[in-house]
Amino acid sequence: MSTPAIKSQPIYAELEWDRTGTHHILFVSAEDAALAQRLLSNPPGGTLTVVHLRPADDSRSAWSQNLPDTALYLETHTLAEALEVLRDAFYVAQMGTRIYLAGAEDAIWQASQLADTFGVSRDEIRHAQLGTKARPVFCVHCRTITRGVHTNIVSCSGCGRSLFVRDHFSRRLGAYMGFQIDAEVPGEVPAAEVVYP
Repeated sequence: MSTPAIKSQPIYAELEWDRTGTHHILFVSAEDAALAQRLLSNPPGGTLTVVHLRPADDSRSAWSQNLPDTALYLETHTLAEALEVLRDAFYVAQMGTRIYLAGAEDAIWQASQLADTFGVSRDEIRHAQLGTKARPVFCVHCRTITRGVHTNIVSCSGCGRSLFVRDHFSRRLGAYMGFQIDAEVPGEVPAAEVVYP
């Protein structure tokens, strides 16, 4: 685990169960067979609910295998559906619940914002970035979030401005900050580079 150059950037530790919890909710939006095997072969005590965002294809997922008999596995196929299922899990959550969010930054931080609305403490949530490094980018000009950004410069999905993608991350917004790159010299936009594969 390396320290980011910008203090606001999230630091993602290797995902581990918090064994002080009595109930566990795992939200996962990316495949990682090794992580799934490691976590599920030694599950935590208490109840375990797995909310899995999985592409609708015929491939088997490591997250649906090796589950303890007492685990509740809920498979979804869109992020909106996964967040709705997660919301339902939060409604019935009890004291002692621990939350684990694993996947692309955009998905895990939307799930984290949902947990915030239920008053979940940050100490009760673990984040792990899996899969794509694409970023959600918040336009400071029109307040729109452009999702799935792989380049250092992106056209805002709200106002169309060419935004420079900063490394500054807002946990409240669940996104990186984007500023108009050609504000001083309109039209002078350098070529975008793929930096978040």
